[in-house]
Amino acid sequence: MTEGRQALAAILAARPPESSEWNEAQNRFQFVDRLLVECLGWQKPDIEVEDHDALGGYSDYNLGRNAVLEAKREAILFDMPPGKLLVRKLPSLLAYSKNLSAAVRQVIPYCAMRGAHVAVICNGPQLIIFQSFVPGGSPLEGECYVFDGFESYLTNFSLLWKLLSPEGVQENQAYTLLSVHRNPRIPPKAAISIPEPYKYRYRSDFQENVRSLSSLLLEEIEDNPELKSDFYSECYIPLEANNRHLLMSKNIIEARYRRVADDGMTPSALDEITVVNAGESIKFSDPGIGSHGARPIVVVGDIGVGKTSFFENLFQSLSGAEKSSTYFIHLNLGLKATLTEDIKGFILDEIPSVLKKQYEVDIFEDRFVRSIYHQDLLDFSSGVRGRLKDIDPPQYERDKIDFLSAKVERKDEHLRKSLAHLVFGRKKQIILVLDNADQRSFQVQQETFLIAQEFAATRAMLVFVALRPSTFYQSKTSGSLAAYQNKLLTISPPPADEVVQKRILFAIRVATGEVAPGSLTSIRLHLSSVVHFLRATSRSIRSSDQIKLFLSNISGGNTRAVVELITGFFGSPNVDSTRIVELEEKTHNYRIPFHEFTKHALLGDYAYFNSQSSLVACNIYDVFLADPREHFLCHLIVAFLSSNTGYVDNDGFVSGSVILREIAKQRFVPEQIAMAARRLASKRLIETPHAHYREIPVPEEEGIEGHYFRATTIGIYHIRHWCGSFAFLDAMSIDTPIFSEKHRMDVVKEAASFRIDHRYERTLAFRSYLEEQWNLANIAADYYDFPGVLRSQEGTFESVRGPAERAVANASTDRPRGFRSTK
Repeated sequence: MTEGRQALAAILAARPPESSEWNEAQNRFQFVDRLLVECLGWQKPDIEVEDHDALGGYSDYNLGRNAVLEAKREAILFDMPPGKLLVRKLPSLLAYSKNLSAAVRQVIPYCAMRGAHVAVICNGPQLIIFQSFVPGGSPLEGECYVFDGFESYLTNFSLLWKLLSPEGVQENQAYTLLSVHRNPRIPPKAAISIPEPYKYRYRSDFQENVRSLSSLLLEEIEDNPELKSDFYSECYIPLEANNRHLLMSKNIIEARYRRVADDGMTPSALDEITVVNAGESIKFSDPGIGSHGARPIVVVGDIGVGKTSFFENLFQSLSGAEKSSTYFIHLNLGLKATLTEDIKGFILDEIPSVLKKQYEVDIFEDRFVRSIYHQDLLDFSSGVRGRLKDIDPPQYERDKIDFLSAKVERKDEHLRKSLAHLVFGRKKQIILVLDNADQRSFQVQQETFLIAQEFAATRAMLVFVALRPSTFYQSKTSGSLAAYQNKLLTISPPPADEVVQKRILFAIRVATGEVAPGSLTSIRLHLSSVVHFLRATSRSIRSSDQIKLFLSNISGGNTRAVVELITGFFGSPNVDSTRIVELEEKTHNYRIPFHEFTKHALLGDYAYFNSQSSLVACNIYDVFLADPREHFLCHLIVAFLSSNTGYVDNDGFVSGSVILREIAKQRFVPEQIAMAARRLASKRLIETPHAHYREIPVPEEEGIEGHYFRATTIGIYHIRHWCGSFAFLDAMSIDTPIFSEKHRMDVVKEAASFRIDHRYERTLAFRSYLEEQWNLANIAADYYDFPGVLRSQEGTFESVRGPAERAVANASTDRPRGFRSTK
């Protein structure tokens, strides 16, 4: 572009005085040809001249397939109304200049016959660019770019390059940039018409009771010492990358952590190589890992994937005899160490505390201390001060106490010696797990790893450090892990629907007293309603592939998130839990409708959808610029990443530069694409290998070209299923700018209403608007069929139609309402 501007400046400087007398042919030969080739980067094979069409017209220049340029002689100047704006309204220019009006009407048919969207008129010092095809309107009523005078060419050359370079024409940058001026501001969302758009819904006493008890039974139950063994025996699911409900290739799921180590190797799956044989210690089938290695084992898995559950189940799976010979020290640094900055001090205090509370081993008890320092005491006795034994026995004992006290006060050394004594002296197996360090600051994570390294170096115990991929990546590139070659293992998520079902069934057994009957005696009388709710929920999940599909994909492999989602569903103020319990008590066969699950997932505890109301839903219809085509930008990015294109590597990733190039074909500018990709990545609809944007911050000024992206199951579920459903469109209708005045009014007039007939009408209006915008957008991407998604979700509208019509029939006669067909 810089060279092109320099070339243009040279051409204009050498322009002869008699140029104003050039005819059209001279103007083309002396200026337009050189402008295109020398200044704007066109190659001559990509330009056709004097092309004849079927209507008998001759276009001066065909620029690729998407632009036609009509040249005029310089003497035919276009009169311009006062003003220096680059973007002008075309009707006012046509009314002001007969010459321009004639030229515009001449070039439009040329464009129509060739399917070109960009029309250009140039008489030398003046150049006009406009759209020969405007969706939903006449090309004579749109906007245009006007470069009025050679000085304007130079001053605004970067814009001229963006519009008329081969890439700019191919991507139709003119359309995208003009659309911003066509819609100078983003219309307000319907939510502004709601008195309390961020209204919080409070639970009834019954809902609060159901929520509290379900939280106790589904979330807190695994930490109950009386139930822990039974819980893991009945609820633990082997960690595996195999779920028939996932909307993603099995190979991609299995390779999800391949790039974590940046060496092209896929880390071993921890559950696959861990063996617990009867009568033996924990073993690993991987020869690279020893039970007492000199390095800690780094276990990598996304947040909520089940790292903590794996370690707990590992211990619980031991036989009684093996448990009695094993000290399992599981330190949850995210839960217990949050109030201290001295992480080393916490660990040095917590390990002795666990040994004393759980295994009745007091490493500060006198006999224990004397046993581990037995040789040191012998050396002390044979030393100079040992002669006090015969001369002054009391002083000798005091000196020995001081000697041992000094040993004990060196906490780190004393703890290492104590653990070594337990292993080599008492023949115990010690498993040390430093868990959830990645919930703390980066500095704490680094210190935790160094502490683990020290413990592992004693070869007295098996040491695990659990990290997220992003944490491991940062540590490996710029932190403590950079200096070590650690054995890397991974944990993948179990099937979400199975996790939920097993937990619910176990909760029912606990609530009814079949498991550990004494553990919940104090609240047993209040559990009957929760049991009915649990049974209805379990039956609903088991019998509905639609619900299984939802739970398996919307959590993105975060087991903790799906459990929290179900717990939140119990007692949600947006779910009629009283009715569900009554129907279950009455029928003993009630199935909760699918939309009840999605309602809580969309709204949480809020009355209306907003960006903070949902932990899993993303409004993929929202826009960044005043371009209605942007309603579908997020869809296209996710669809492209999940398509079987030649750009996808073996791990399912596509470079950001390829995304920019592909989506630009649909006439989106890089700023739009980058902003959409950033939002999708932060909401987990797409991901980078190391969780950039979501866990590793990326400066706003940094583009997406340097990163690789892959669609997640969350994103795929959004674009293939959720985005066309009634519940999703109902929620997003008030949170999406609507560029059509008519449709916006249809949504706004009932935006605050909770009545099913009002919601039905506004959702129909919003869906109709989206269909219209899709047709006007003229998106030619064979990897995404938005109308097909809407058709596939027609059933969700049909299920609401009946209740909506009944609501109208029951309404007062002075407010009749009709319904448009959903067909």
